[in-house]
Amino acid sequence: MYRVPFVLLAALVACVPSRSELRSPVDADLAKRLGAPAIVDGSNAQVAALLERPIDRENAVKIALANNPRLRAAFADLGIAGGEFAEAIGLGPLDVGLDLRFGGKTPEGNRLYEVELDVVQNLIGLVTAPRLRAAARADLAAARATAAATALRLAGKVEMAFHDLIAAQQELELRRTAFDAADAAATVRERMHDAGNTSDLAQARDRDAREQARVDLGRAEANVEVAREQLNALLGLSGDQTKWTAAGTLADLPAAAPALDDLETAAVAASLDLKSGTSSVEGAANRAGAEGLRAFLPDFGVGVSVVNHGAGLEIGPALRFGFPLFDQRAGQRARANARLARAEHERTAIAVELRANARATRITALAAYQEARHLRDVVLPLRQQIVDQTLLHYNAMDANPFELIVARRQLADAGHQYLDALRRYWNATSEVLALRRGVSLGAVAPIPMGGDAADEPSTH
Repeated sequence: MYRVPFVLLAALVACVPSRSELRSPVDADLAKRLGAPAIVDGSNAQVAALLERPIDRENAVKIALANNPRLRAAFADLGIAGGEFAEAIGLGPLDVGLDLRFGGKTPEGNRLYEVELDVVQNLIGLVTAPRLRAAARADLAAARATAAATALRLAGKVEMAFHDLIAAQQELELRRTAFDAADAAATVRERMHDAGNTSDLAQARDRDAREQARVDLGRAEANVEVAREQLNALLGLSGDQTKWTAAGTLADLPAAAPALDDLETAAVAASLDLKSGTSSVEGAANRAGAEGLRAFLPDFGVGVSVVNHGAGLEIGPALRFGFPLFDQRAGQRARANARLARAEHERTAIAVELRANARATRITALAAYQEARHLRDVVLPLRQQIVDQTLLHYNAMDANPFELIVARRQLADAGHQYLDALRRYWNATSEVLALRRGVSLGAVAPIPMGGDAADEPSTH
């Protein structure tokens, strides 16, 4: 007997969803959450057009959404989820068996043969199909939420990376100005020293200030290049595409501190990660239920059997049974239940971490706002006043040059602190916006302590 099994699709209902069917809900959700249509996986021409002029924060986000390869990979996962969905809603394969039997010969000399054809459809899938289809729908919903979250998270990271780059460029300008001033002061001091009008100590102090300014300038130049490369990675740019320039400066503080009392509630309500986690729990629960049914139900197939004895056809029903006497799918059930437990714990972890991150973001944003405003309105004017008064005393020969150097250094330090606080405020604002859009960037960092204490002025 020769049995030739092969697989046929039982029905055409297992069609794979089209790309537009998979993507349309995600695109609509992104447009709603971003407040504008988002072009994900755009063309090279679109990216090139945006790179022709200096890019701002909004265009940087557009480039990333259109060009980031990791985002494209995340959206490709939708196709995987769509294929699994199509597989789950199908009835399963037909089992086709062909038996050929050859015997002796008839008195007339013809060879005796028998052909038996069985076509059987396993119907156990009809019992588990509702749960498996519900699981597939939940998995597809989770994949869509994950794809949208990936895009929104990328947008938030690009905004923060852009703030870092702009702040690094502004810091570089401050360091250049500081170096030029230190270099000029050291040059004048050298001329005075050559003329015998100043001490070796004063010359050494000015040279030391210049070399420290040179070190700070080198660091600032490196920070700009590093910030550019970090943004290049997020934008998906390489080669000649990396020759872009960035436009603008960090915006000043708003007149009032942001209203963030509802941030935790809004973040939970909008969270795509929670939505994906809930869908994953739903999918795992339905699969665990399907495995529970399969454990104690026999495989049951119904079909048709056709036999040809050479003298005519015989047609009748065909039944197949498989009883779970020795294999009650204990391993599959344990695995499904463990996956359900894991999904539930992960959803709980997402909720706990999301709430904590929202509270921390609120603290960070308000603290950065208060710090930047205090530096701008109180510390910087006070440091400028100290420089002005020290200069008057220096001109009146009532203060030594080192006191003036320290006063100017303290003013510059306050400027650096203000710029850093402003950068941290706008980055925290991007985190706030991301939470309201439905994702957490996880970018909350400890608030840095104050800058290096300046040396006390010497009176000797």
